[in-house]
Amino acid sequence: MSVTAWLRTTRGGLLIATALTAALVGVLEPFRHDLGLANVGFSFLILTLLIASTWGRAAGLYAAVVTNLAYNFFFIEPLHQFNVHAVRDIGALVLFLGVSVIGSTLLATARESATQARRRQAETEVALRLSRAMGGQSEPEEALRVLCSEVTSAFAAPGAAVLTRVEGGWSVLAHAGASSAGRPPSVEERAMVDRAASEGRLQGLGSTGLEPGRRGRIVVPRGRDAAYSRERTVALVPLKLGERIIGVLRVDGPIGDSPFRDEPAELLTAVASEAAVAVQRSELAHAAAHAEALQQADEMKTALMASISHDLKTPLAGIKAAISSILDKQVRWSEEDLDAFHATIDSQVDRLNRVISDILDLNRIEAGDLQPEQAPLRARDLLDRAREVTAYETKGREVTLDAPADLRLMADESLITQALVNLIENAVKYSTHEGAIHLTAAREGDSVVLGVADEGPGIAPQDLPYVFERFYRAEEHSRRVKGSGLGLTVVKGFVELCGGSVGVESSPKGTRFSIRLPAAAKAKAGVQ
Repeated sequence: MSVTAWLRTTRGGLLIATALTAALVGVLEPFRHDLGLANVGFSFLILTLLIASTWGRAAGLYAAVVTNLAYNFFFIEPLHQFNVHAVRDIGALVLFLGVSVIGSTLLATARESATQARRRQAETEVALRLSRAMGGQSEPEEALRVLCSEVTSAFAAPGAAVLTRVEGGWSVLAHAGASSAGRPPSVEERAMVDRAASEGRLQGLGSTGLEPGRRGRIVVPRGRDAAYSRERTVALVPLKLGERIIGVLRVDGPIGDSPFRDEPAELLTAVASEAAVAVQRSELAHAAAHAEALQQADEMKTALMASISHDLKTPLAGIKAAISSILDKQVRWSEEDLDAFHATIDSQVDRLNRVISDILDLNRIEAGDLQPEQAPLRARDLLDRAREVTAYETKGREVTLDAPADLRLMADESLITQALVNLIENAVKYSTHEGAIHLTAAREGDSVVLGVADEGPGIAPQDLPYVFERFYRAEEHSRRVKGSGLGLTVVKGFVELCGGSVGVESSPKGTRFSIRLPAAAKAKAGVQ
C-alpha cells in the first residue's frame, strides 16, 4: 500500500491528529497570554472537528482526547502539569471535552451518512448499468462477458471471470480484464469454488482474501509478499437461480480505488443475483428461439409434404390412367392413341423423377455432401447440352442459342447443366404458350454470364427477392402452375457450390435468369 493510501486510513488519521495537535501547540504557545484560553480552546476544537470530518469517528474521538490533554498541559495553570487548581478551569476542560466529543461524533455521523449515500448511489448506478448492458444480450456467454467487464470496471479490479462446472472440475466460461483473468482455476481455487457453490455464499482465498468477521472486506497486500499475494487475491461469488447454482463469479484482487473498496461483499452478491437473472432471461430467449425454429421446421415439413404429395400424385395419376387405358381389352386403341399413352407415361415419369431429384439434390446441398469438380468448360457446350435434355419439354417452342464458340468458364459440368435444365423447365412452365426461350453466354470482366430468358408475363416486383427461397411460389403463378417450389432453390445451391451467383430480371415482356461463373483462362482451358 502506498503512503498516501495508508494516510487515508483510520491509523493514518490517528497519526496525523497527533502531529497536527503538536504543531498547533507549537504555534499557539508563544501567544497564550495574548490569545486567552477561550481562543486557544476554539482552535483545538476546530482541529478536532476537521479531523473527525476527514478521518471519521474514531480519529475524531482520539483528537478530542489528545487536544484536551494538550490544552490542559500547555495552556492551563499550573503549566506543564495535568493538575488543575481553579474550579473554572476544570469546568472549561470538561466543557471543551464534551463539545469536542459531541461535535466530532456529529460530524463523523454526517460523514458516514454521506459516504453511505454515495455508495448506495454508486451501487444503484452499477446495478442499472449492468441491467441495461446484460438485458441487450441474447446469448448467455456474451451476457456473462458483459458481467465480468462491468465488475472489473465497478471495483477497479484486475479482472473477473465466470466459472462453470464441467466434468472433473471447473472451466472459464467468460472473462474480462487482464489476460490472467481467463486462467483455469488452480487446485487451491477449485476447493474454494466448490465450497462457494455448495454453501451458496461468497468465499475468499489467500492472505489478502476475505477477512473473517469484517463484512467481506478485501485487504490489500503489503510487504515483501505483496506480489505473490496479489496473484492469490480472489473473491468467489456463486451465481444462484433459486436453489440452482449456474456458476461462480471470480473477482481477482486487489480491489482498486472504488466506492466499494472496504465492503464489496454486498454489491458482489447483488451483482451475482442480477447476473443469474440475466442468464436465465438469455436461456429463456434461447429456448424460445429454439422452439420457434422447431415450429418453423414443422411448418416447413408440412408445406413440403403438402407440395410433394401433390407433385407425386399428379404424375402417378397420369401414369395410372395411361396404363389402365392400355390394359383395357374392351377398347381397341389405335397406334396414335398408344403413342399418346406412351408419351404421357414417359413425360410423367420424367416429371416424377424431377421432383424426387430436386428433393434429393436440396438435401445433398444442405448436408454438404456435394463436392463440385471444377474444370474449364465451353459455355456453348453447356447450353447446347441443356437444350438437348429439355427437348421434350420445349417441343413446339423456339429455343435460340447465342454464345461464342471459344468462351470458357470454370464449373462442375453436371451441376451447371442441371441448373440450366431447371431454368429452362421453369421458363417452359411460366412463359406464354409456345413462347420462345433464349439461351445466351457472354464475357463480363473476369466472369462468364449464362442467360435463360423467356417471353412470359414476368414476375411481380414484390416476388423477385424471394424466388430462390425454398417452397416460394408467386401467388398469381401458383394458381395455374403446380410445383414444389424447389427448382430455383436447387439452381442457386448448384451455382454457389461452383463459386458463382445467380440473379433474375423481369418485366411484363419476360424474365431472364443469369448465372455468373468465373471465366477460365485460355491457357488453362484444356478444352478441345
